[in-house]
Amino acid sequence: MKKNVIILHTDQQRYDSLGCNGNQHARTEHIDSLAEDGCRFTRHIAANTTCMPSRASLLTGLYVPGHGVCSNGIPLWRRTREDDPISDKRSMKLFGEKVQDKIPTMADKLGDWGYQTALFGKIHVQPHLAPKGYGFYESYSGWHQEDIVDDENSYYGFQTKKLILGHGEQTCQYSCGHYGRWLHQQHPEMAAYITSDTAKTVLPHIRKDIYLSKLPSALHNTMWLADEVCAFMDQDKADDKPLFMFVGFPDPHHPFTPPEDISQDFMTMPLPAFASREHMKGEKPSKVRKTMEASQTSKENCAMAYRHTMASIYLIDQAIGKIINHLKEKGLYEDTIIVFTSDHGDYLGDFDMLMKNDIAFHNLLHLPFIVKGTKDMNLPSIKHTPMSNADVMPTLLSMLGMDTDSYIQGVDIFDQANEDNTPMVTCFGVTTEYRNISLYDDTYRYTYYLETKEEELYDHTTDIQELNNLVNDPDVDVTEICKTFRGKLLEKHVESDLGIYHHYALW
Repeated sequence: MKKNVIILHTDQQRYDSLGCNGNQHARTEHIDSLAEDGCRFTRHIAANTTCMPSRASLLTGLYVPGHGVCSNGIPLWRRTREDDPISDKRSMKLFGEKVQDKIPTMADKLGDWGYQTALFGKIHVQPHLAPKGYGFYESYSGWHQEDIVDDENSYYGFQTKKLILGHGEQTCQYSCGHYGRWLHQQHPEMAAYITSDTAKTVLPHIRKDIYLSKLPSALHNTMWLADEVCAFMDQDKADDKPLFMFVGFPDPHHPFTPPEDISQDFMTMPLPAFASREHMKGEKPSKVRKTMEASQTSKENCAMAYRHTMASIYLIDQAIGKIINHLKEKGLYEDTIIVFTSDHGDYLGDFDMLMKNDIAFHNLLHLPFIVKGTKDMNLPSIKHTPMSNADVMPTLLSMLGMDTDSYIQGVDIFDQANEDNTPMVTCFGVTTEYRNISLYDDTYRYTYYLETKEEELYDHTTDIQELNNLVNDPDVDVTEICKTFRGKLLEKHVESDLGIYHHYALW
């Protein structure tokens, strides 16, 4: 019997935000219970520090140079015309094959294998801010059309789709996907209130995107997602196909606006020991220093953002508990592979910073990753092998007994042959001066800046907060370590650039 697969995916959630990952004050009982039933990874690394590139890696099994989504605003391409004879003819002449229509996603693969595929929430593989003329399904501009909600076309392999666009109270707007439409239609008075200025309970000393929302938690997009997933599982399915569901929670991404009715207990939550600039040793690269200065905020803002984030994560945990309980009630839990993870982290107070940038920091790259297998799988309870989110697709396909295509760059992380896995991170911002590439092993993060040739090296066995850049520490000599890392990094980056998979056509 084919196994069901559910990916529970949050946005901008750090590794250390869960009880099972050592946070003593987190209220994440359902996610922690999932970790007890499955395998918890301690060194899961994002392929990029921002949403779209990281999500593209998870969905395709490719690193950033492979799928070409190097920054937010660049779509994971998919040729919209089914037939392009001119380009196909040229491609056949040059390469002996037609232009690639798409980079297959997990949903494409599982759909071809007989799965019923469904997307709920945020997936973010197309730009949200693109003008209407581009025709992107995920752009706010397109959701001003009344009939877009009835679109039944498959979307990146997902046959069913219920979108949420945006973050915080922005998701309540009419043009922000299926959830926004639902809120306006089912609770118009609340939708009108939330999208007005009176909705915010902003305190004078807190910046405007850190506040408690008056939207009841029962109507919040987090709980709406759980309700939609459970309702989908209750539908009669005559063909009895196995399910693949991607459930994308927009939280705890900023703005930091959890519902007020579940947040009061979190407002006095003890704070962690944030990484401190005063304790840094070994100067960081010039672009990192510029980023740190530009992103600096008050300690009070950091404390509020941290507590609001933990409240949002609590609500996500409640929604996940509802989904898991429904799986158990329907007798599906033991035959379902469940993944819990995120796309990138948040500074969330470290170095007096909030949110994220196109710069490698461990607090942006180190993510939770939990996978629960089915009753016939014997997974370890914990895995310390370094893992990229590019490894998620080939790992899941292997767990399902499916072959992995030769172009896939990620690996099956449960295969002992991949114990020396070295996840790569590619951060190419809108300006060339910030381009940086990183490589992880089981001990270090090494980062190389292409323009300035500056380097970073951190030993995570003794310095998980990355306070000491060993490259510039006068007390140590890491010349040979950096030389080895640099060679492996540049080689892996070049090998990952597929080129032809980025093309809509030839011209």
